[in-house]
Amino acid sequence: MAGQQYPEPTVGALIFSPEGKLFLMKSHKRYPVRKVEITLTVPSIEETAAWYERVLGWVGHYDVFDAEGHCLFGSVMCGDLESVMQGKETFRGFNLSRFSEGAASYSQGCANFSALIFVDDVEAMYARAVGNEAAVDSAPEDQLWGGRAFSMQDLNGFRLTFVQMVESPTLEEIRQRHLAD
Repeated sequence: MAGQQYPEPTVGALIFSPEGKLFLMKSHKRYPVRKVEITLTVPSIEETAAWYERVLGWVGHYDVFDAEGHCLFGSVMCGDLESVMQGKETFRGFNLSRFSEGAASYSQGCANFSALIFVDDVEAMYARAVGNEAAVDSAPEDQLWGGRAFSMQDLNGFRLTFVQMVESPTLEEIRQRHLAD
């Protein structure tokens, strides 16, 4: 007996004009991804890790050091590093790499990075960020695509958007909300 055939999995992108009219719908074949790791290039891993520890309650890990004792590569994460290393837990955080000599400064517009970080309690994350004087854009707001989110910048100017999914609207509901907005 032959195995059941399924259509190829796809993901789509809807692009709307400024007037709210759908002008491009594109679909791409989706490939399985087991994990995505993001590396942020920062001027100081030590200062960056301390900020993430203070503001978000994450844990800093320091891997490789230069002759002067400056960390060259590390990470920040929520969860237990030992459990991640043993494969008991998935890595949830960012790798950190130190700038090489002569890197452009963030003031020259090089911090164009955004990360969506899905959490169970966006209000609690917001309260923690505000309580630690983070550069928060606004309080969590409901999004037309079903998330409740707020954005902030870390000390290096990276944009972090924390999201809690509160509903699962259909694509048609999202389109209607966009047109009504």
